[in-house]
Amino acid sequence: MIYVFKGLSGYIILFLLMIGEGLGLPLPSEVIMPLVGYYSYLGSISLYIAIIVGTLGSLVGSIIAYVIGYKLGLPFLKRYGKYILIDEGKIEALHNWFLRYGDIAVFGFRFVPGLRALISYPAGIGQMKIPKFLGFTFLGHTIWDIVLSLVGYELANQINFVVTLAEKFGNYILIVVVIIIVIYILVRVLRNRQ
Repeated sequence: MIYVFKGLSGYIILFLLMIGEGLGLPLPSEVIMPLVGYYSYLGSISLYIAIIVGTLGSLVGSIIAYVIGYKLGLPFLKRYGKYILIDEGKIEALHNWFLRYGDIAVFGFRFVPGLRALISYPAGIGQMKIPKFLGFTFLGHTIWDIVLSLVGYELANQINFVVTLAEKFGNYILIVVVIIIVIYILVRVLRNRQ
């Protein structure tokens, strides 16, 4: 098996991927962090360190996005966002959400896939106070990354359980499945004859 996240290089890869995710690039944490949980279950990385590294990577990406929004503004993102894969319609909608709901939008959108990373741009455009931005962003990223990592960890545990059952009882399970299929086919044939 290829271990993407293993040792120090795994943490570096995770950090860089999560910076990209924090910038809004198509690197979904919904895929990355469950993999972190999976690999931590296999023992190639520490779950706790990986969550910290992933969260810090997301935070760095979000800070960069905030600074871009703060320094360059909405017109820049509308004009050049497509070159860094940022959809103009999403930025406009998020900007309106930020204007309407303010600080709480920064926290709330951290739990909305596809939009979670992009809310940092409107926060910068709206010149949200940096301590509030960092607090809401860090809290949102931390909760999100913990949940996704634990989902991956638990999924790995379940996969291991199923594999163990299959190894122990594989032949018996196969026989039972074949018997059920045969009975189903016989019942269907008998019903069709009547």
